[in-house]
Amino acid sequence: MSESKKRKQAANGNPEPLAAPAESARGRINIRQTTRLITTLAILSALLAVLSVYCTIHTDTLKITLTFIPVVVAARLYGAWGAGVVAGMGDVICWFFNSQTGMLFPPITLTAVVTGVFFGLLLKDNRLRSKSDMITMLLSVVISQLISLFVTPIWLNMLYGTSYEVLLMSRLIQIAVMTVIHLIMVPVMLKSINAVEKQLRFV
Repeated sequence: MSESKKRKQAANGNPEPLAAPAESARGRINIRQTTRLITTLAILSALLAVLSVYCTIHTDTLKITLTFIPVVVAARLYGAWGAGVVAGMGDVICWFFNSQTGMLFPPITLTAVVTGVFFGLLLKDNRLRSKSDMITMLLSVVISQLISLFVTPIWLNMLYGTSYEVLLMSRLIQIAVMTVIHLIMVPVMLKSINAVEKQLRFV
């Protein structure tokens, strides 16, 4: 707008309108994206709880579960914080709706969050297109299972008084089985997300 028109508008009491529409539109987009993000994380957290209840084999010495699937999806899409939120929220939801899980023990929930964070750090935008992508995927599996093997027994010892060494030895079979399941499922999930993104032209 020319300077003469600006002066005429000011003289008539009609100052130049501020450039708010673009900001407003940008604000609406952010709200929409935030709403979608929160909804997705909530769905993944609820899915984790469902898998914990209905897709878990649990004995005194063995626990085979698919609860890592929503965490890996969140890790691939949203990174460390998203996977941590899903892992933590899922653990709380599972406790709230399933009395068989016992009392809510914050250190175990925190361990789940830390595991999710490691998944997110290593799997964010991982498309398995290079050797480094494959190495980081393998590293994410190894770290998650090492946490389950060495850290979780500490909290179980505090909860139930069972010897740490006994818990450690009893979890070796579980870790071996879960490592194989992870090595099969994690690449499948990453490739599936890649395929969906390509279909939707996100990449």
